[in-house]
Amino acid sequence: MRKKIWLINQYAMPPKYEARIQTLKRAQYLIESGYDVTIISGSFLHNSNINLITDNRKFIKAQYDGIKFIHIKTNSYEGNGLKRFYNLILFAIRFFILSKKFDKPDVIAQIATVPFGNMIYFVAKRFEAKYIVDVVDLWPESFVAFGLISKNNPLVKMAYLAEKWLYERADEIVFSMEGGKNYIVEKGWDLGSGGNINLNKVHYINNGVDLRDFDKNKDLYKIKDADLENDAIFNVIYIGSIRLANNLKQLIDAAEVLKNKDNIRFLIYGDGDDRLLLENYCKAKNLKNVVFKQKWIELKYIPYVLSRSSLNILNYMPSPITRFGGSQSKLFQYMASGKPICANLKMGYCPITTNNLGIAKAFKSSVEYADAILFFANMNVEEYEKICNNSRKLAENYDYQKLTLDFERLL
Repeated sequence: MRKKIWLINQYAMPPKYEARIQTLKRAQYLIESGYDVTIISGSFLHNSNINLITDNRKFIKAQYDGIKFIHIKTNSYEGNGLKRFYNLILFAIRFFILSKKFDKPDVIAQIATVPFGNMIYFVAKRFEAKYIVDVVDLWPESFVAFGLISKNNPLVKMAYLAEKWLYERADEIVFSMEGGKNYIVEKGWDLGSGGNINLNKVHYINNGVDLRDFDKNKDLYKIKDADLENDAIFNVIYIGSIRLANNLKQLIDAAEVLKNKDNIRFLIYGDGDDRLLLENYCKAKNLKNVVFKQKWIELKYIPYVLSRSSLNILNYMPSPITRFGGSQSKLFQYMASGKPICANLKMGYCPITTNNLGIAKAFKSSVEYADAILFFANMNVEEYEKICNNSRKLAENYDYQKLTLDFERLL
């Protein structure tokens, strides 16, 4: 009998809407290896106005591209207010209750959502299933690191306790950032520090890219866009969220320094709380070298867009949490495109500097950032192509087919 795997990711979406594809790809390649896989998610699609259940049903079953889904009914919301908070609680409670109706799993692998998602541990216990906790965000650590809330806040202290409790009870813990073990040691939660977490059950499997799909889609799905098709232009491309944590104002300021360089253009794809503000800023500054493109771009078109890039941008707000490394899915898409990468800070375990994929450093000024971009624009062809080859070669280490084999060893 095939081993049954539940992949619990409240924010997983049908493929046509999904940009964060780790869960989908893990399911796809586990199915190809002979496992019976079901993704269990909420009905409301994050950062959209789409709810897959608008009637009285508590859940629905669906199948997309051969992948089974169970969508648990959750409320719709905008932003990060109380309705999103309620959404998290509702998913956890309803899943806990409804899980009795579903076929018994052998393994439950859960994207950690502390503290409400901790209830899923008791579902695994009920079914006597192996329990894997997948950590893609350090919460509440990230909120504390960005100064959004004090570490001394009683609710934050409770959240840390819930996080520790969850890690202690997991059979395996998978961090998508390379410094996961160091994070646990810093907290004093490991056996060596007097805690209860055995570091032998802590693993590192990052986000990645499906090179098979990337290469196929690059040729199949193209966008008619004069900016992309102009070979005389050095295209600096950013794809992703446009929010406080992305710090795109710093990139815009670098673009302003380069506004008289007619051969350099900044193309920004994505949406978020800061997009309108930055669009208005560029209009006020008359920055014609900055072009805001689609707010949302379907995943299958990204390979073509990046194939027309000259330099790919990673942009962040400085934060001490980056010392544990990063797991941004766009980093691996950038690698797959085989183009240089410029990042405005150097994270811990940084693959960009270690493997000569480009530049990653904390720029002290917009002029310094602009100079880094000019460095690539003026680079000789031989050196430029060497960096391009390095990027594409390293992407092979993060191919989802390979990463799923790493995950499969834990089942």
